[in-house]
Amino acid sequence: MSKIVARMEKMKRENLGGIQQHNQRETDNHSNKDIDITRSYLNYDLVNTNGINYREKIQEIIDSQRVSKRAVRKDAVLVDEWIITSDRPFFESADSKKFFQDSLAYFSQRCGNQNIAYATVHLDETTPHMHLGIVPMTEGRLSSKQVFSRQSLKEIQDELPRFLQERGHAIERGIKGSEQKHLTVEEYKDNQQAIKKWIKSFSLKKMS
Repeated sequence: MSKIVARMEKMKRENLGGIQQHNQRETDNHSNKDIDITRSYLNYDLVNTNGINYREKIQEIIDSQRVSKRAVRKDAVLVDEWIITSDRPFFESADSKKFFQDSLAYFSQRCGNQNIAYATVHLDETTPHMHLGIVPMTEGRLSSKQVFSRQSLKEIQDELPRFLQERGHAIERGIKGSEQKHLTVEEYKDNQQAIKKWIKSFSLKKMS
């Protein structure tokens, strides 16, 4: 059975412009060579009908709930972005849109629908995946450490695959402990390529 990939990156103010540009494909000049711009029209957002300004949307979510009148710290984590995906064999038979919708439903229930800033699905890369932006608001405070503590991250790794299985998805938990190091998109893809090269090399050695 395919394993779910669910990893999180903490985003601060200086990161928002870059992730907005990447997620919403606001330029045709991408450093990521896996992007096929002829397929970018297939991408969609499960939360927003049209493109959004990340800073404005995230600030609106914070302002609508925040109790303190003090300015948000300049180095505060404003949004926690999850990347949700699996391997290519999974998507060859799965209902990908339902998979992403159900993943969004899990995080909406756990973190509050009002805190979901975006849920952008990319179908123009090698493997379908969703960028899910969650503003870490809790009890009128912005606190990534509290919303996504080490314990809560472990709970999510256990709960999310069970939640998806109950909704008919042939997916299981990833390897325990893998959430301890959150890879960047490029690191994850580099690792996948390295594994493929190793398997190919191993197969050739066996044949020779």
